[in-house]
Amino acid sequence: MPRYVLVALDGLRPDMVSVEATPNLAALVAAGTRLANARSVFPSETRVATPSLITGCRPGGHGMVANTLFDAAVASDRLLRTKLVADVLAMAQGRESPLERPSLGERLAEAGRSFALVSAGTAGAARLLHPAAERLGGFRWNVEDSEGATAAEVRAALGETPPHAVPNLGRVAHAGRVLLEHVLPKLRPDVALLWLSEPDIAFHWGGLLSAEAREGLRAADAVLGRIVAWRDAQPDAAEIGLIVLSDHGHVTGRGKISLAAELRRAGFRAGTGMAADVDVVVAPAAAPGLWFRDPALAPQVAEFLATQAWAGPLLARDPAILPAGQAMALSVLASGHRRSADLVATFAGSAEADEWGLAGHAPFDAPDVPEGGGMHGGLHRAELATVLVMQGGPFRRGAVAQAPADLTDIAPTVLHLLGLGTEGCEGRPLAAAWDAARDTAPIHELVEMPRGFVLEALRAEPGGRLYPTGMVRA
Repeated sequence: MPRYVLVALDGLRPDMVSVEATPNLAALVAAGTRLANARSVFPSETRVATPSLITGCRPGGHGMVANTLFDAAVASDRLLRTKLVADVLAMAQGRESPLERPSLGERLAEAGRSFALVSAGTAGAARLLHPAAERLGGFRWNVEDSEGATAAEVRAALGETPPHAVPNLGRVAHAGRVLLEHVLPKLRPDVALLWLSEPDIAFHWGGLLSAEAREGLRAADAVLGRIVAWRDAQPDAAEIGLIVLSDHGHVTGRGKISLAAELRRAGFRAGTGMAADVDVVVAPAAAPGLWFRDPALAPQVAEFLATQAWAGPLLARDPAILPAGQAMALSVLASGHRRSADLVATFAGSAEADEWGLAGHAPFDAPDVPEGGGMHGGLHRAELATVLVMQGGPFRRGAVAQAPADLTDIAPTVLHLLGLGTEGCEGRPLAAAWDAARDTAPIHELVEMPRGFVLEALRAEPGGRLYPTGMVRA
């Protein structure tokens, strides 16, 4: 009976995979199939990426449109932070989940198969990755869990969870133990997902090639090595496929700003909730969202942003909020949803080398991330490029697949390989990973954007889905 283990290394850029930095992942790349044109979704943020991975749908389908967002129907006085379970449940408004598409765990349960999640990320992200765990009697454990039967079960077996740190070495190693010493041998799920918080945490707070980042990356790679060793020692090793992925890349943040503060300096009443003295709510991010009390204010804000050297093109839930040609529809990126901001700002990044010698840097709006820290969320090539490697089981050996892929293609791939249907998924099974004859070169496309920018993108076939690759100046 085939089974699959998915391992996510949060934030890993594919150009940082090497024999020196990530020996276990590099060996897996050499032995399996690497999807060379793998991409994130937009915005390239973790709690947008995780639902995209687990539902096989892009943000416009599943409805989780940002890490931090404003929804007046849920909380009119503040921003919602999806890293918090309380805010995720508030968005659900009495339902099991705010997601509007079924998760992989739900799809597997309908077919009598099992899914288990072990997460070293945030509790909110874990809830989004396995929202129906309680109802299905499934396994969902997160490093922030301290109460409940699952937390007690893991604590009894493996002891207390180490405290959070930068880099998050203790928690990454502990999550690996939960998977290898508890979940895989005792529960034997058909599909298991291990979410590792490194190298993302160290990238943010230390910088992309800092000592902390190298430590975090080594720790995550070491866990991957232990998973490979476990798989290879199993009697059914030939039937256990490994899928290693990252949810987004990173770009060095250079030119930290506060969009809300910039708007206030320009005379606009900007804030983080729709208070009496606020006309526009701003959610800080690499692609900040703006919600207007009166949409008639949007053209004035757009006119101000057009004068700022750091500002890129605007995206809109409904482009009619601005004069024709001044905003691109979020639906072009399959990211438009009723929860989406009225306008989404982007930052004008650069492909030039950063202080680490890595390609790319960009301005950013993130109160907690220091100048020079890693950032993600926007449309920079380094933010959108992801790791996707499939090895063992049915996957080709020593292959590089050129077919475009993104996070929404992973769940349909797993479902297909288990003989299950993929109806309702926007993504497609990545047949190029096991059949060389079905690997075709992507179609390259340029999409014109406002303010003299273009979006480089790929399609798998004429008229097929758009896979954004990077925003550049025309």
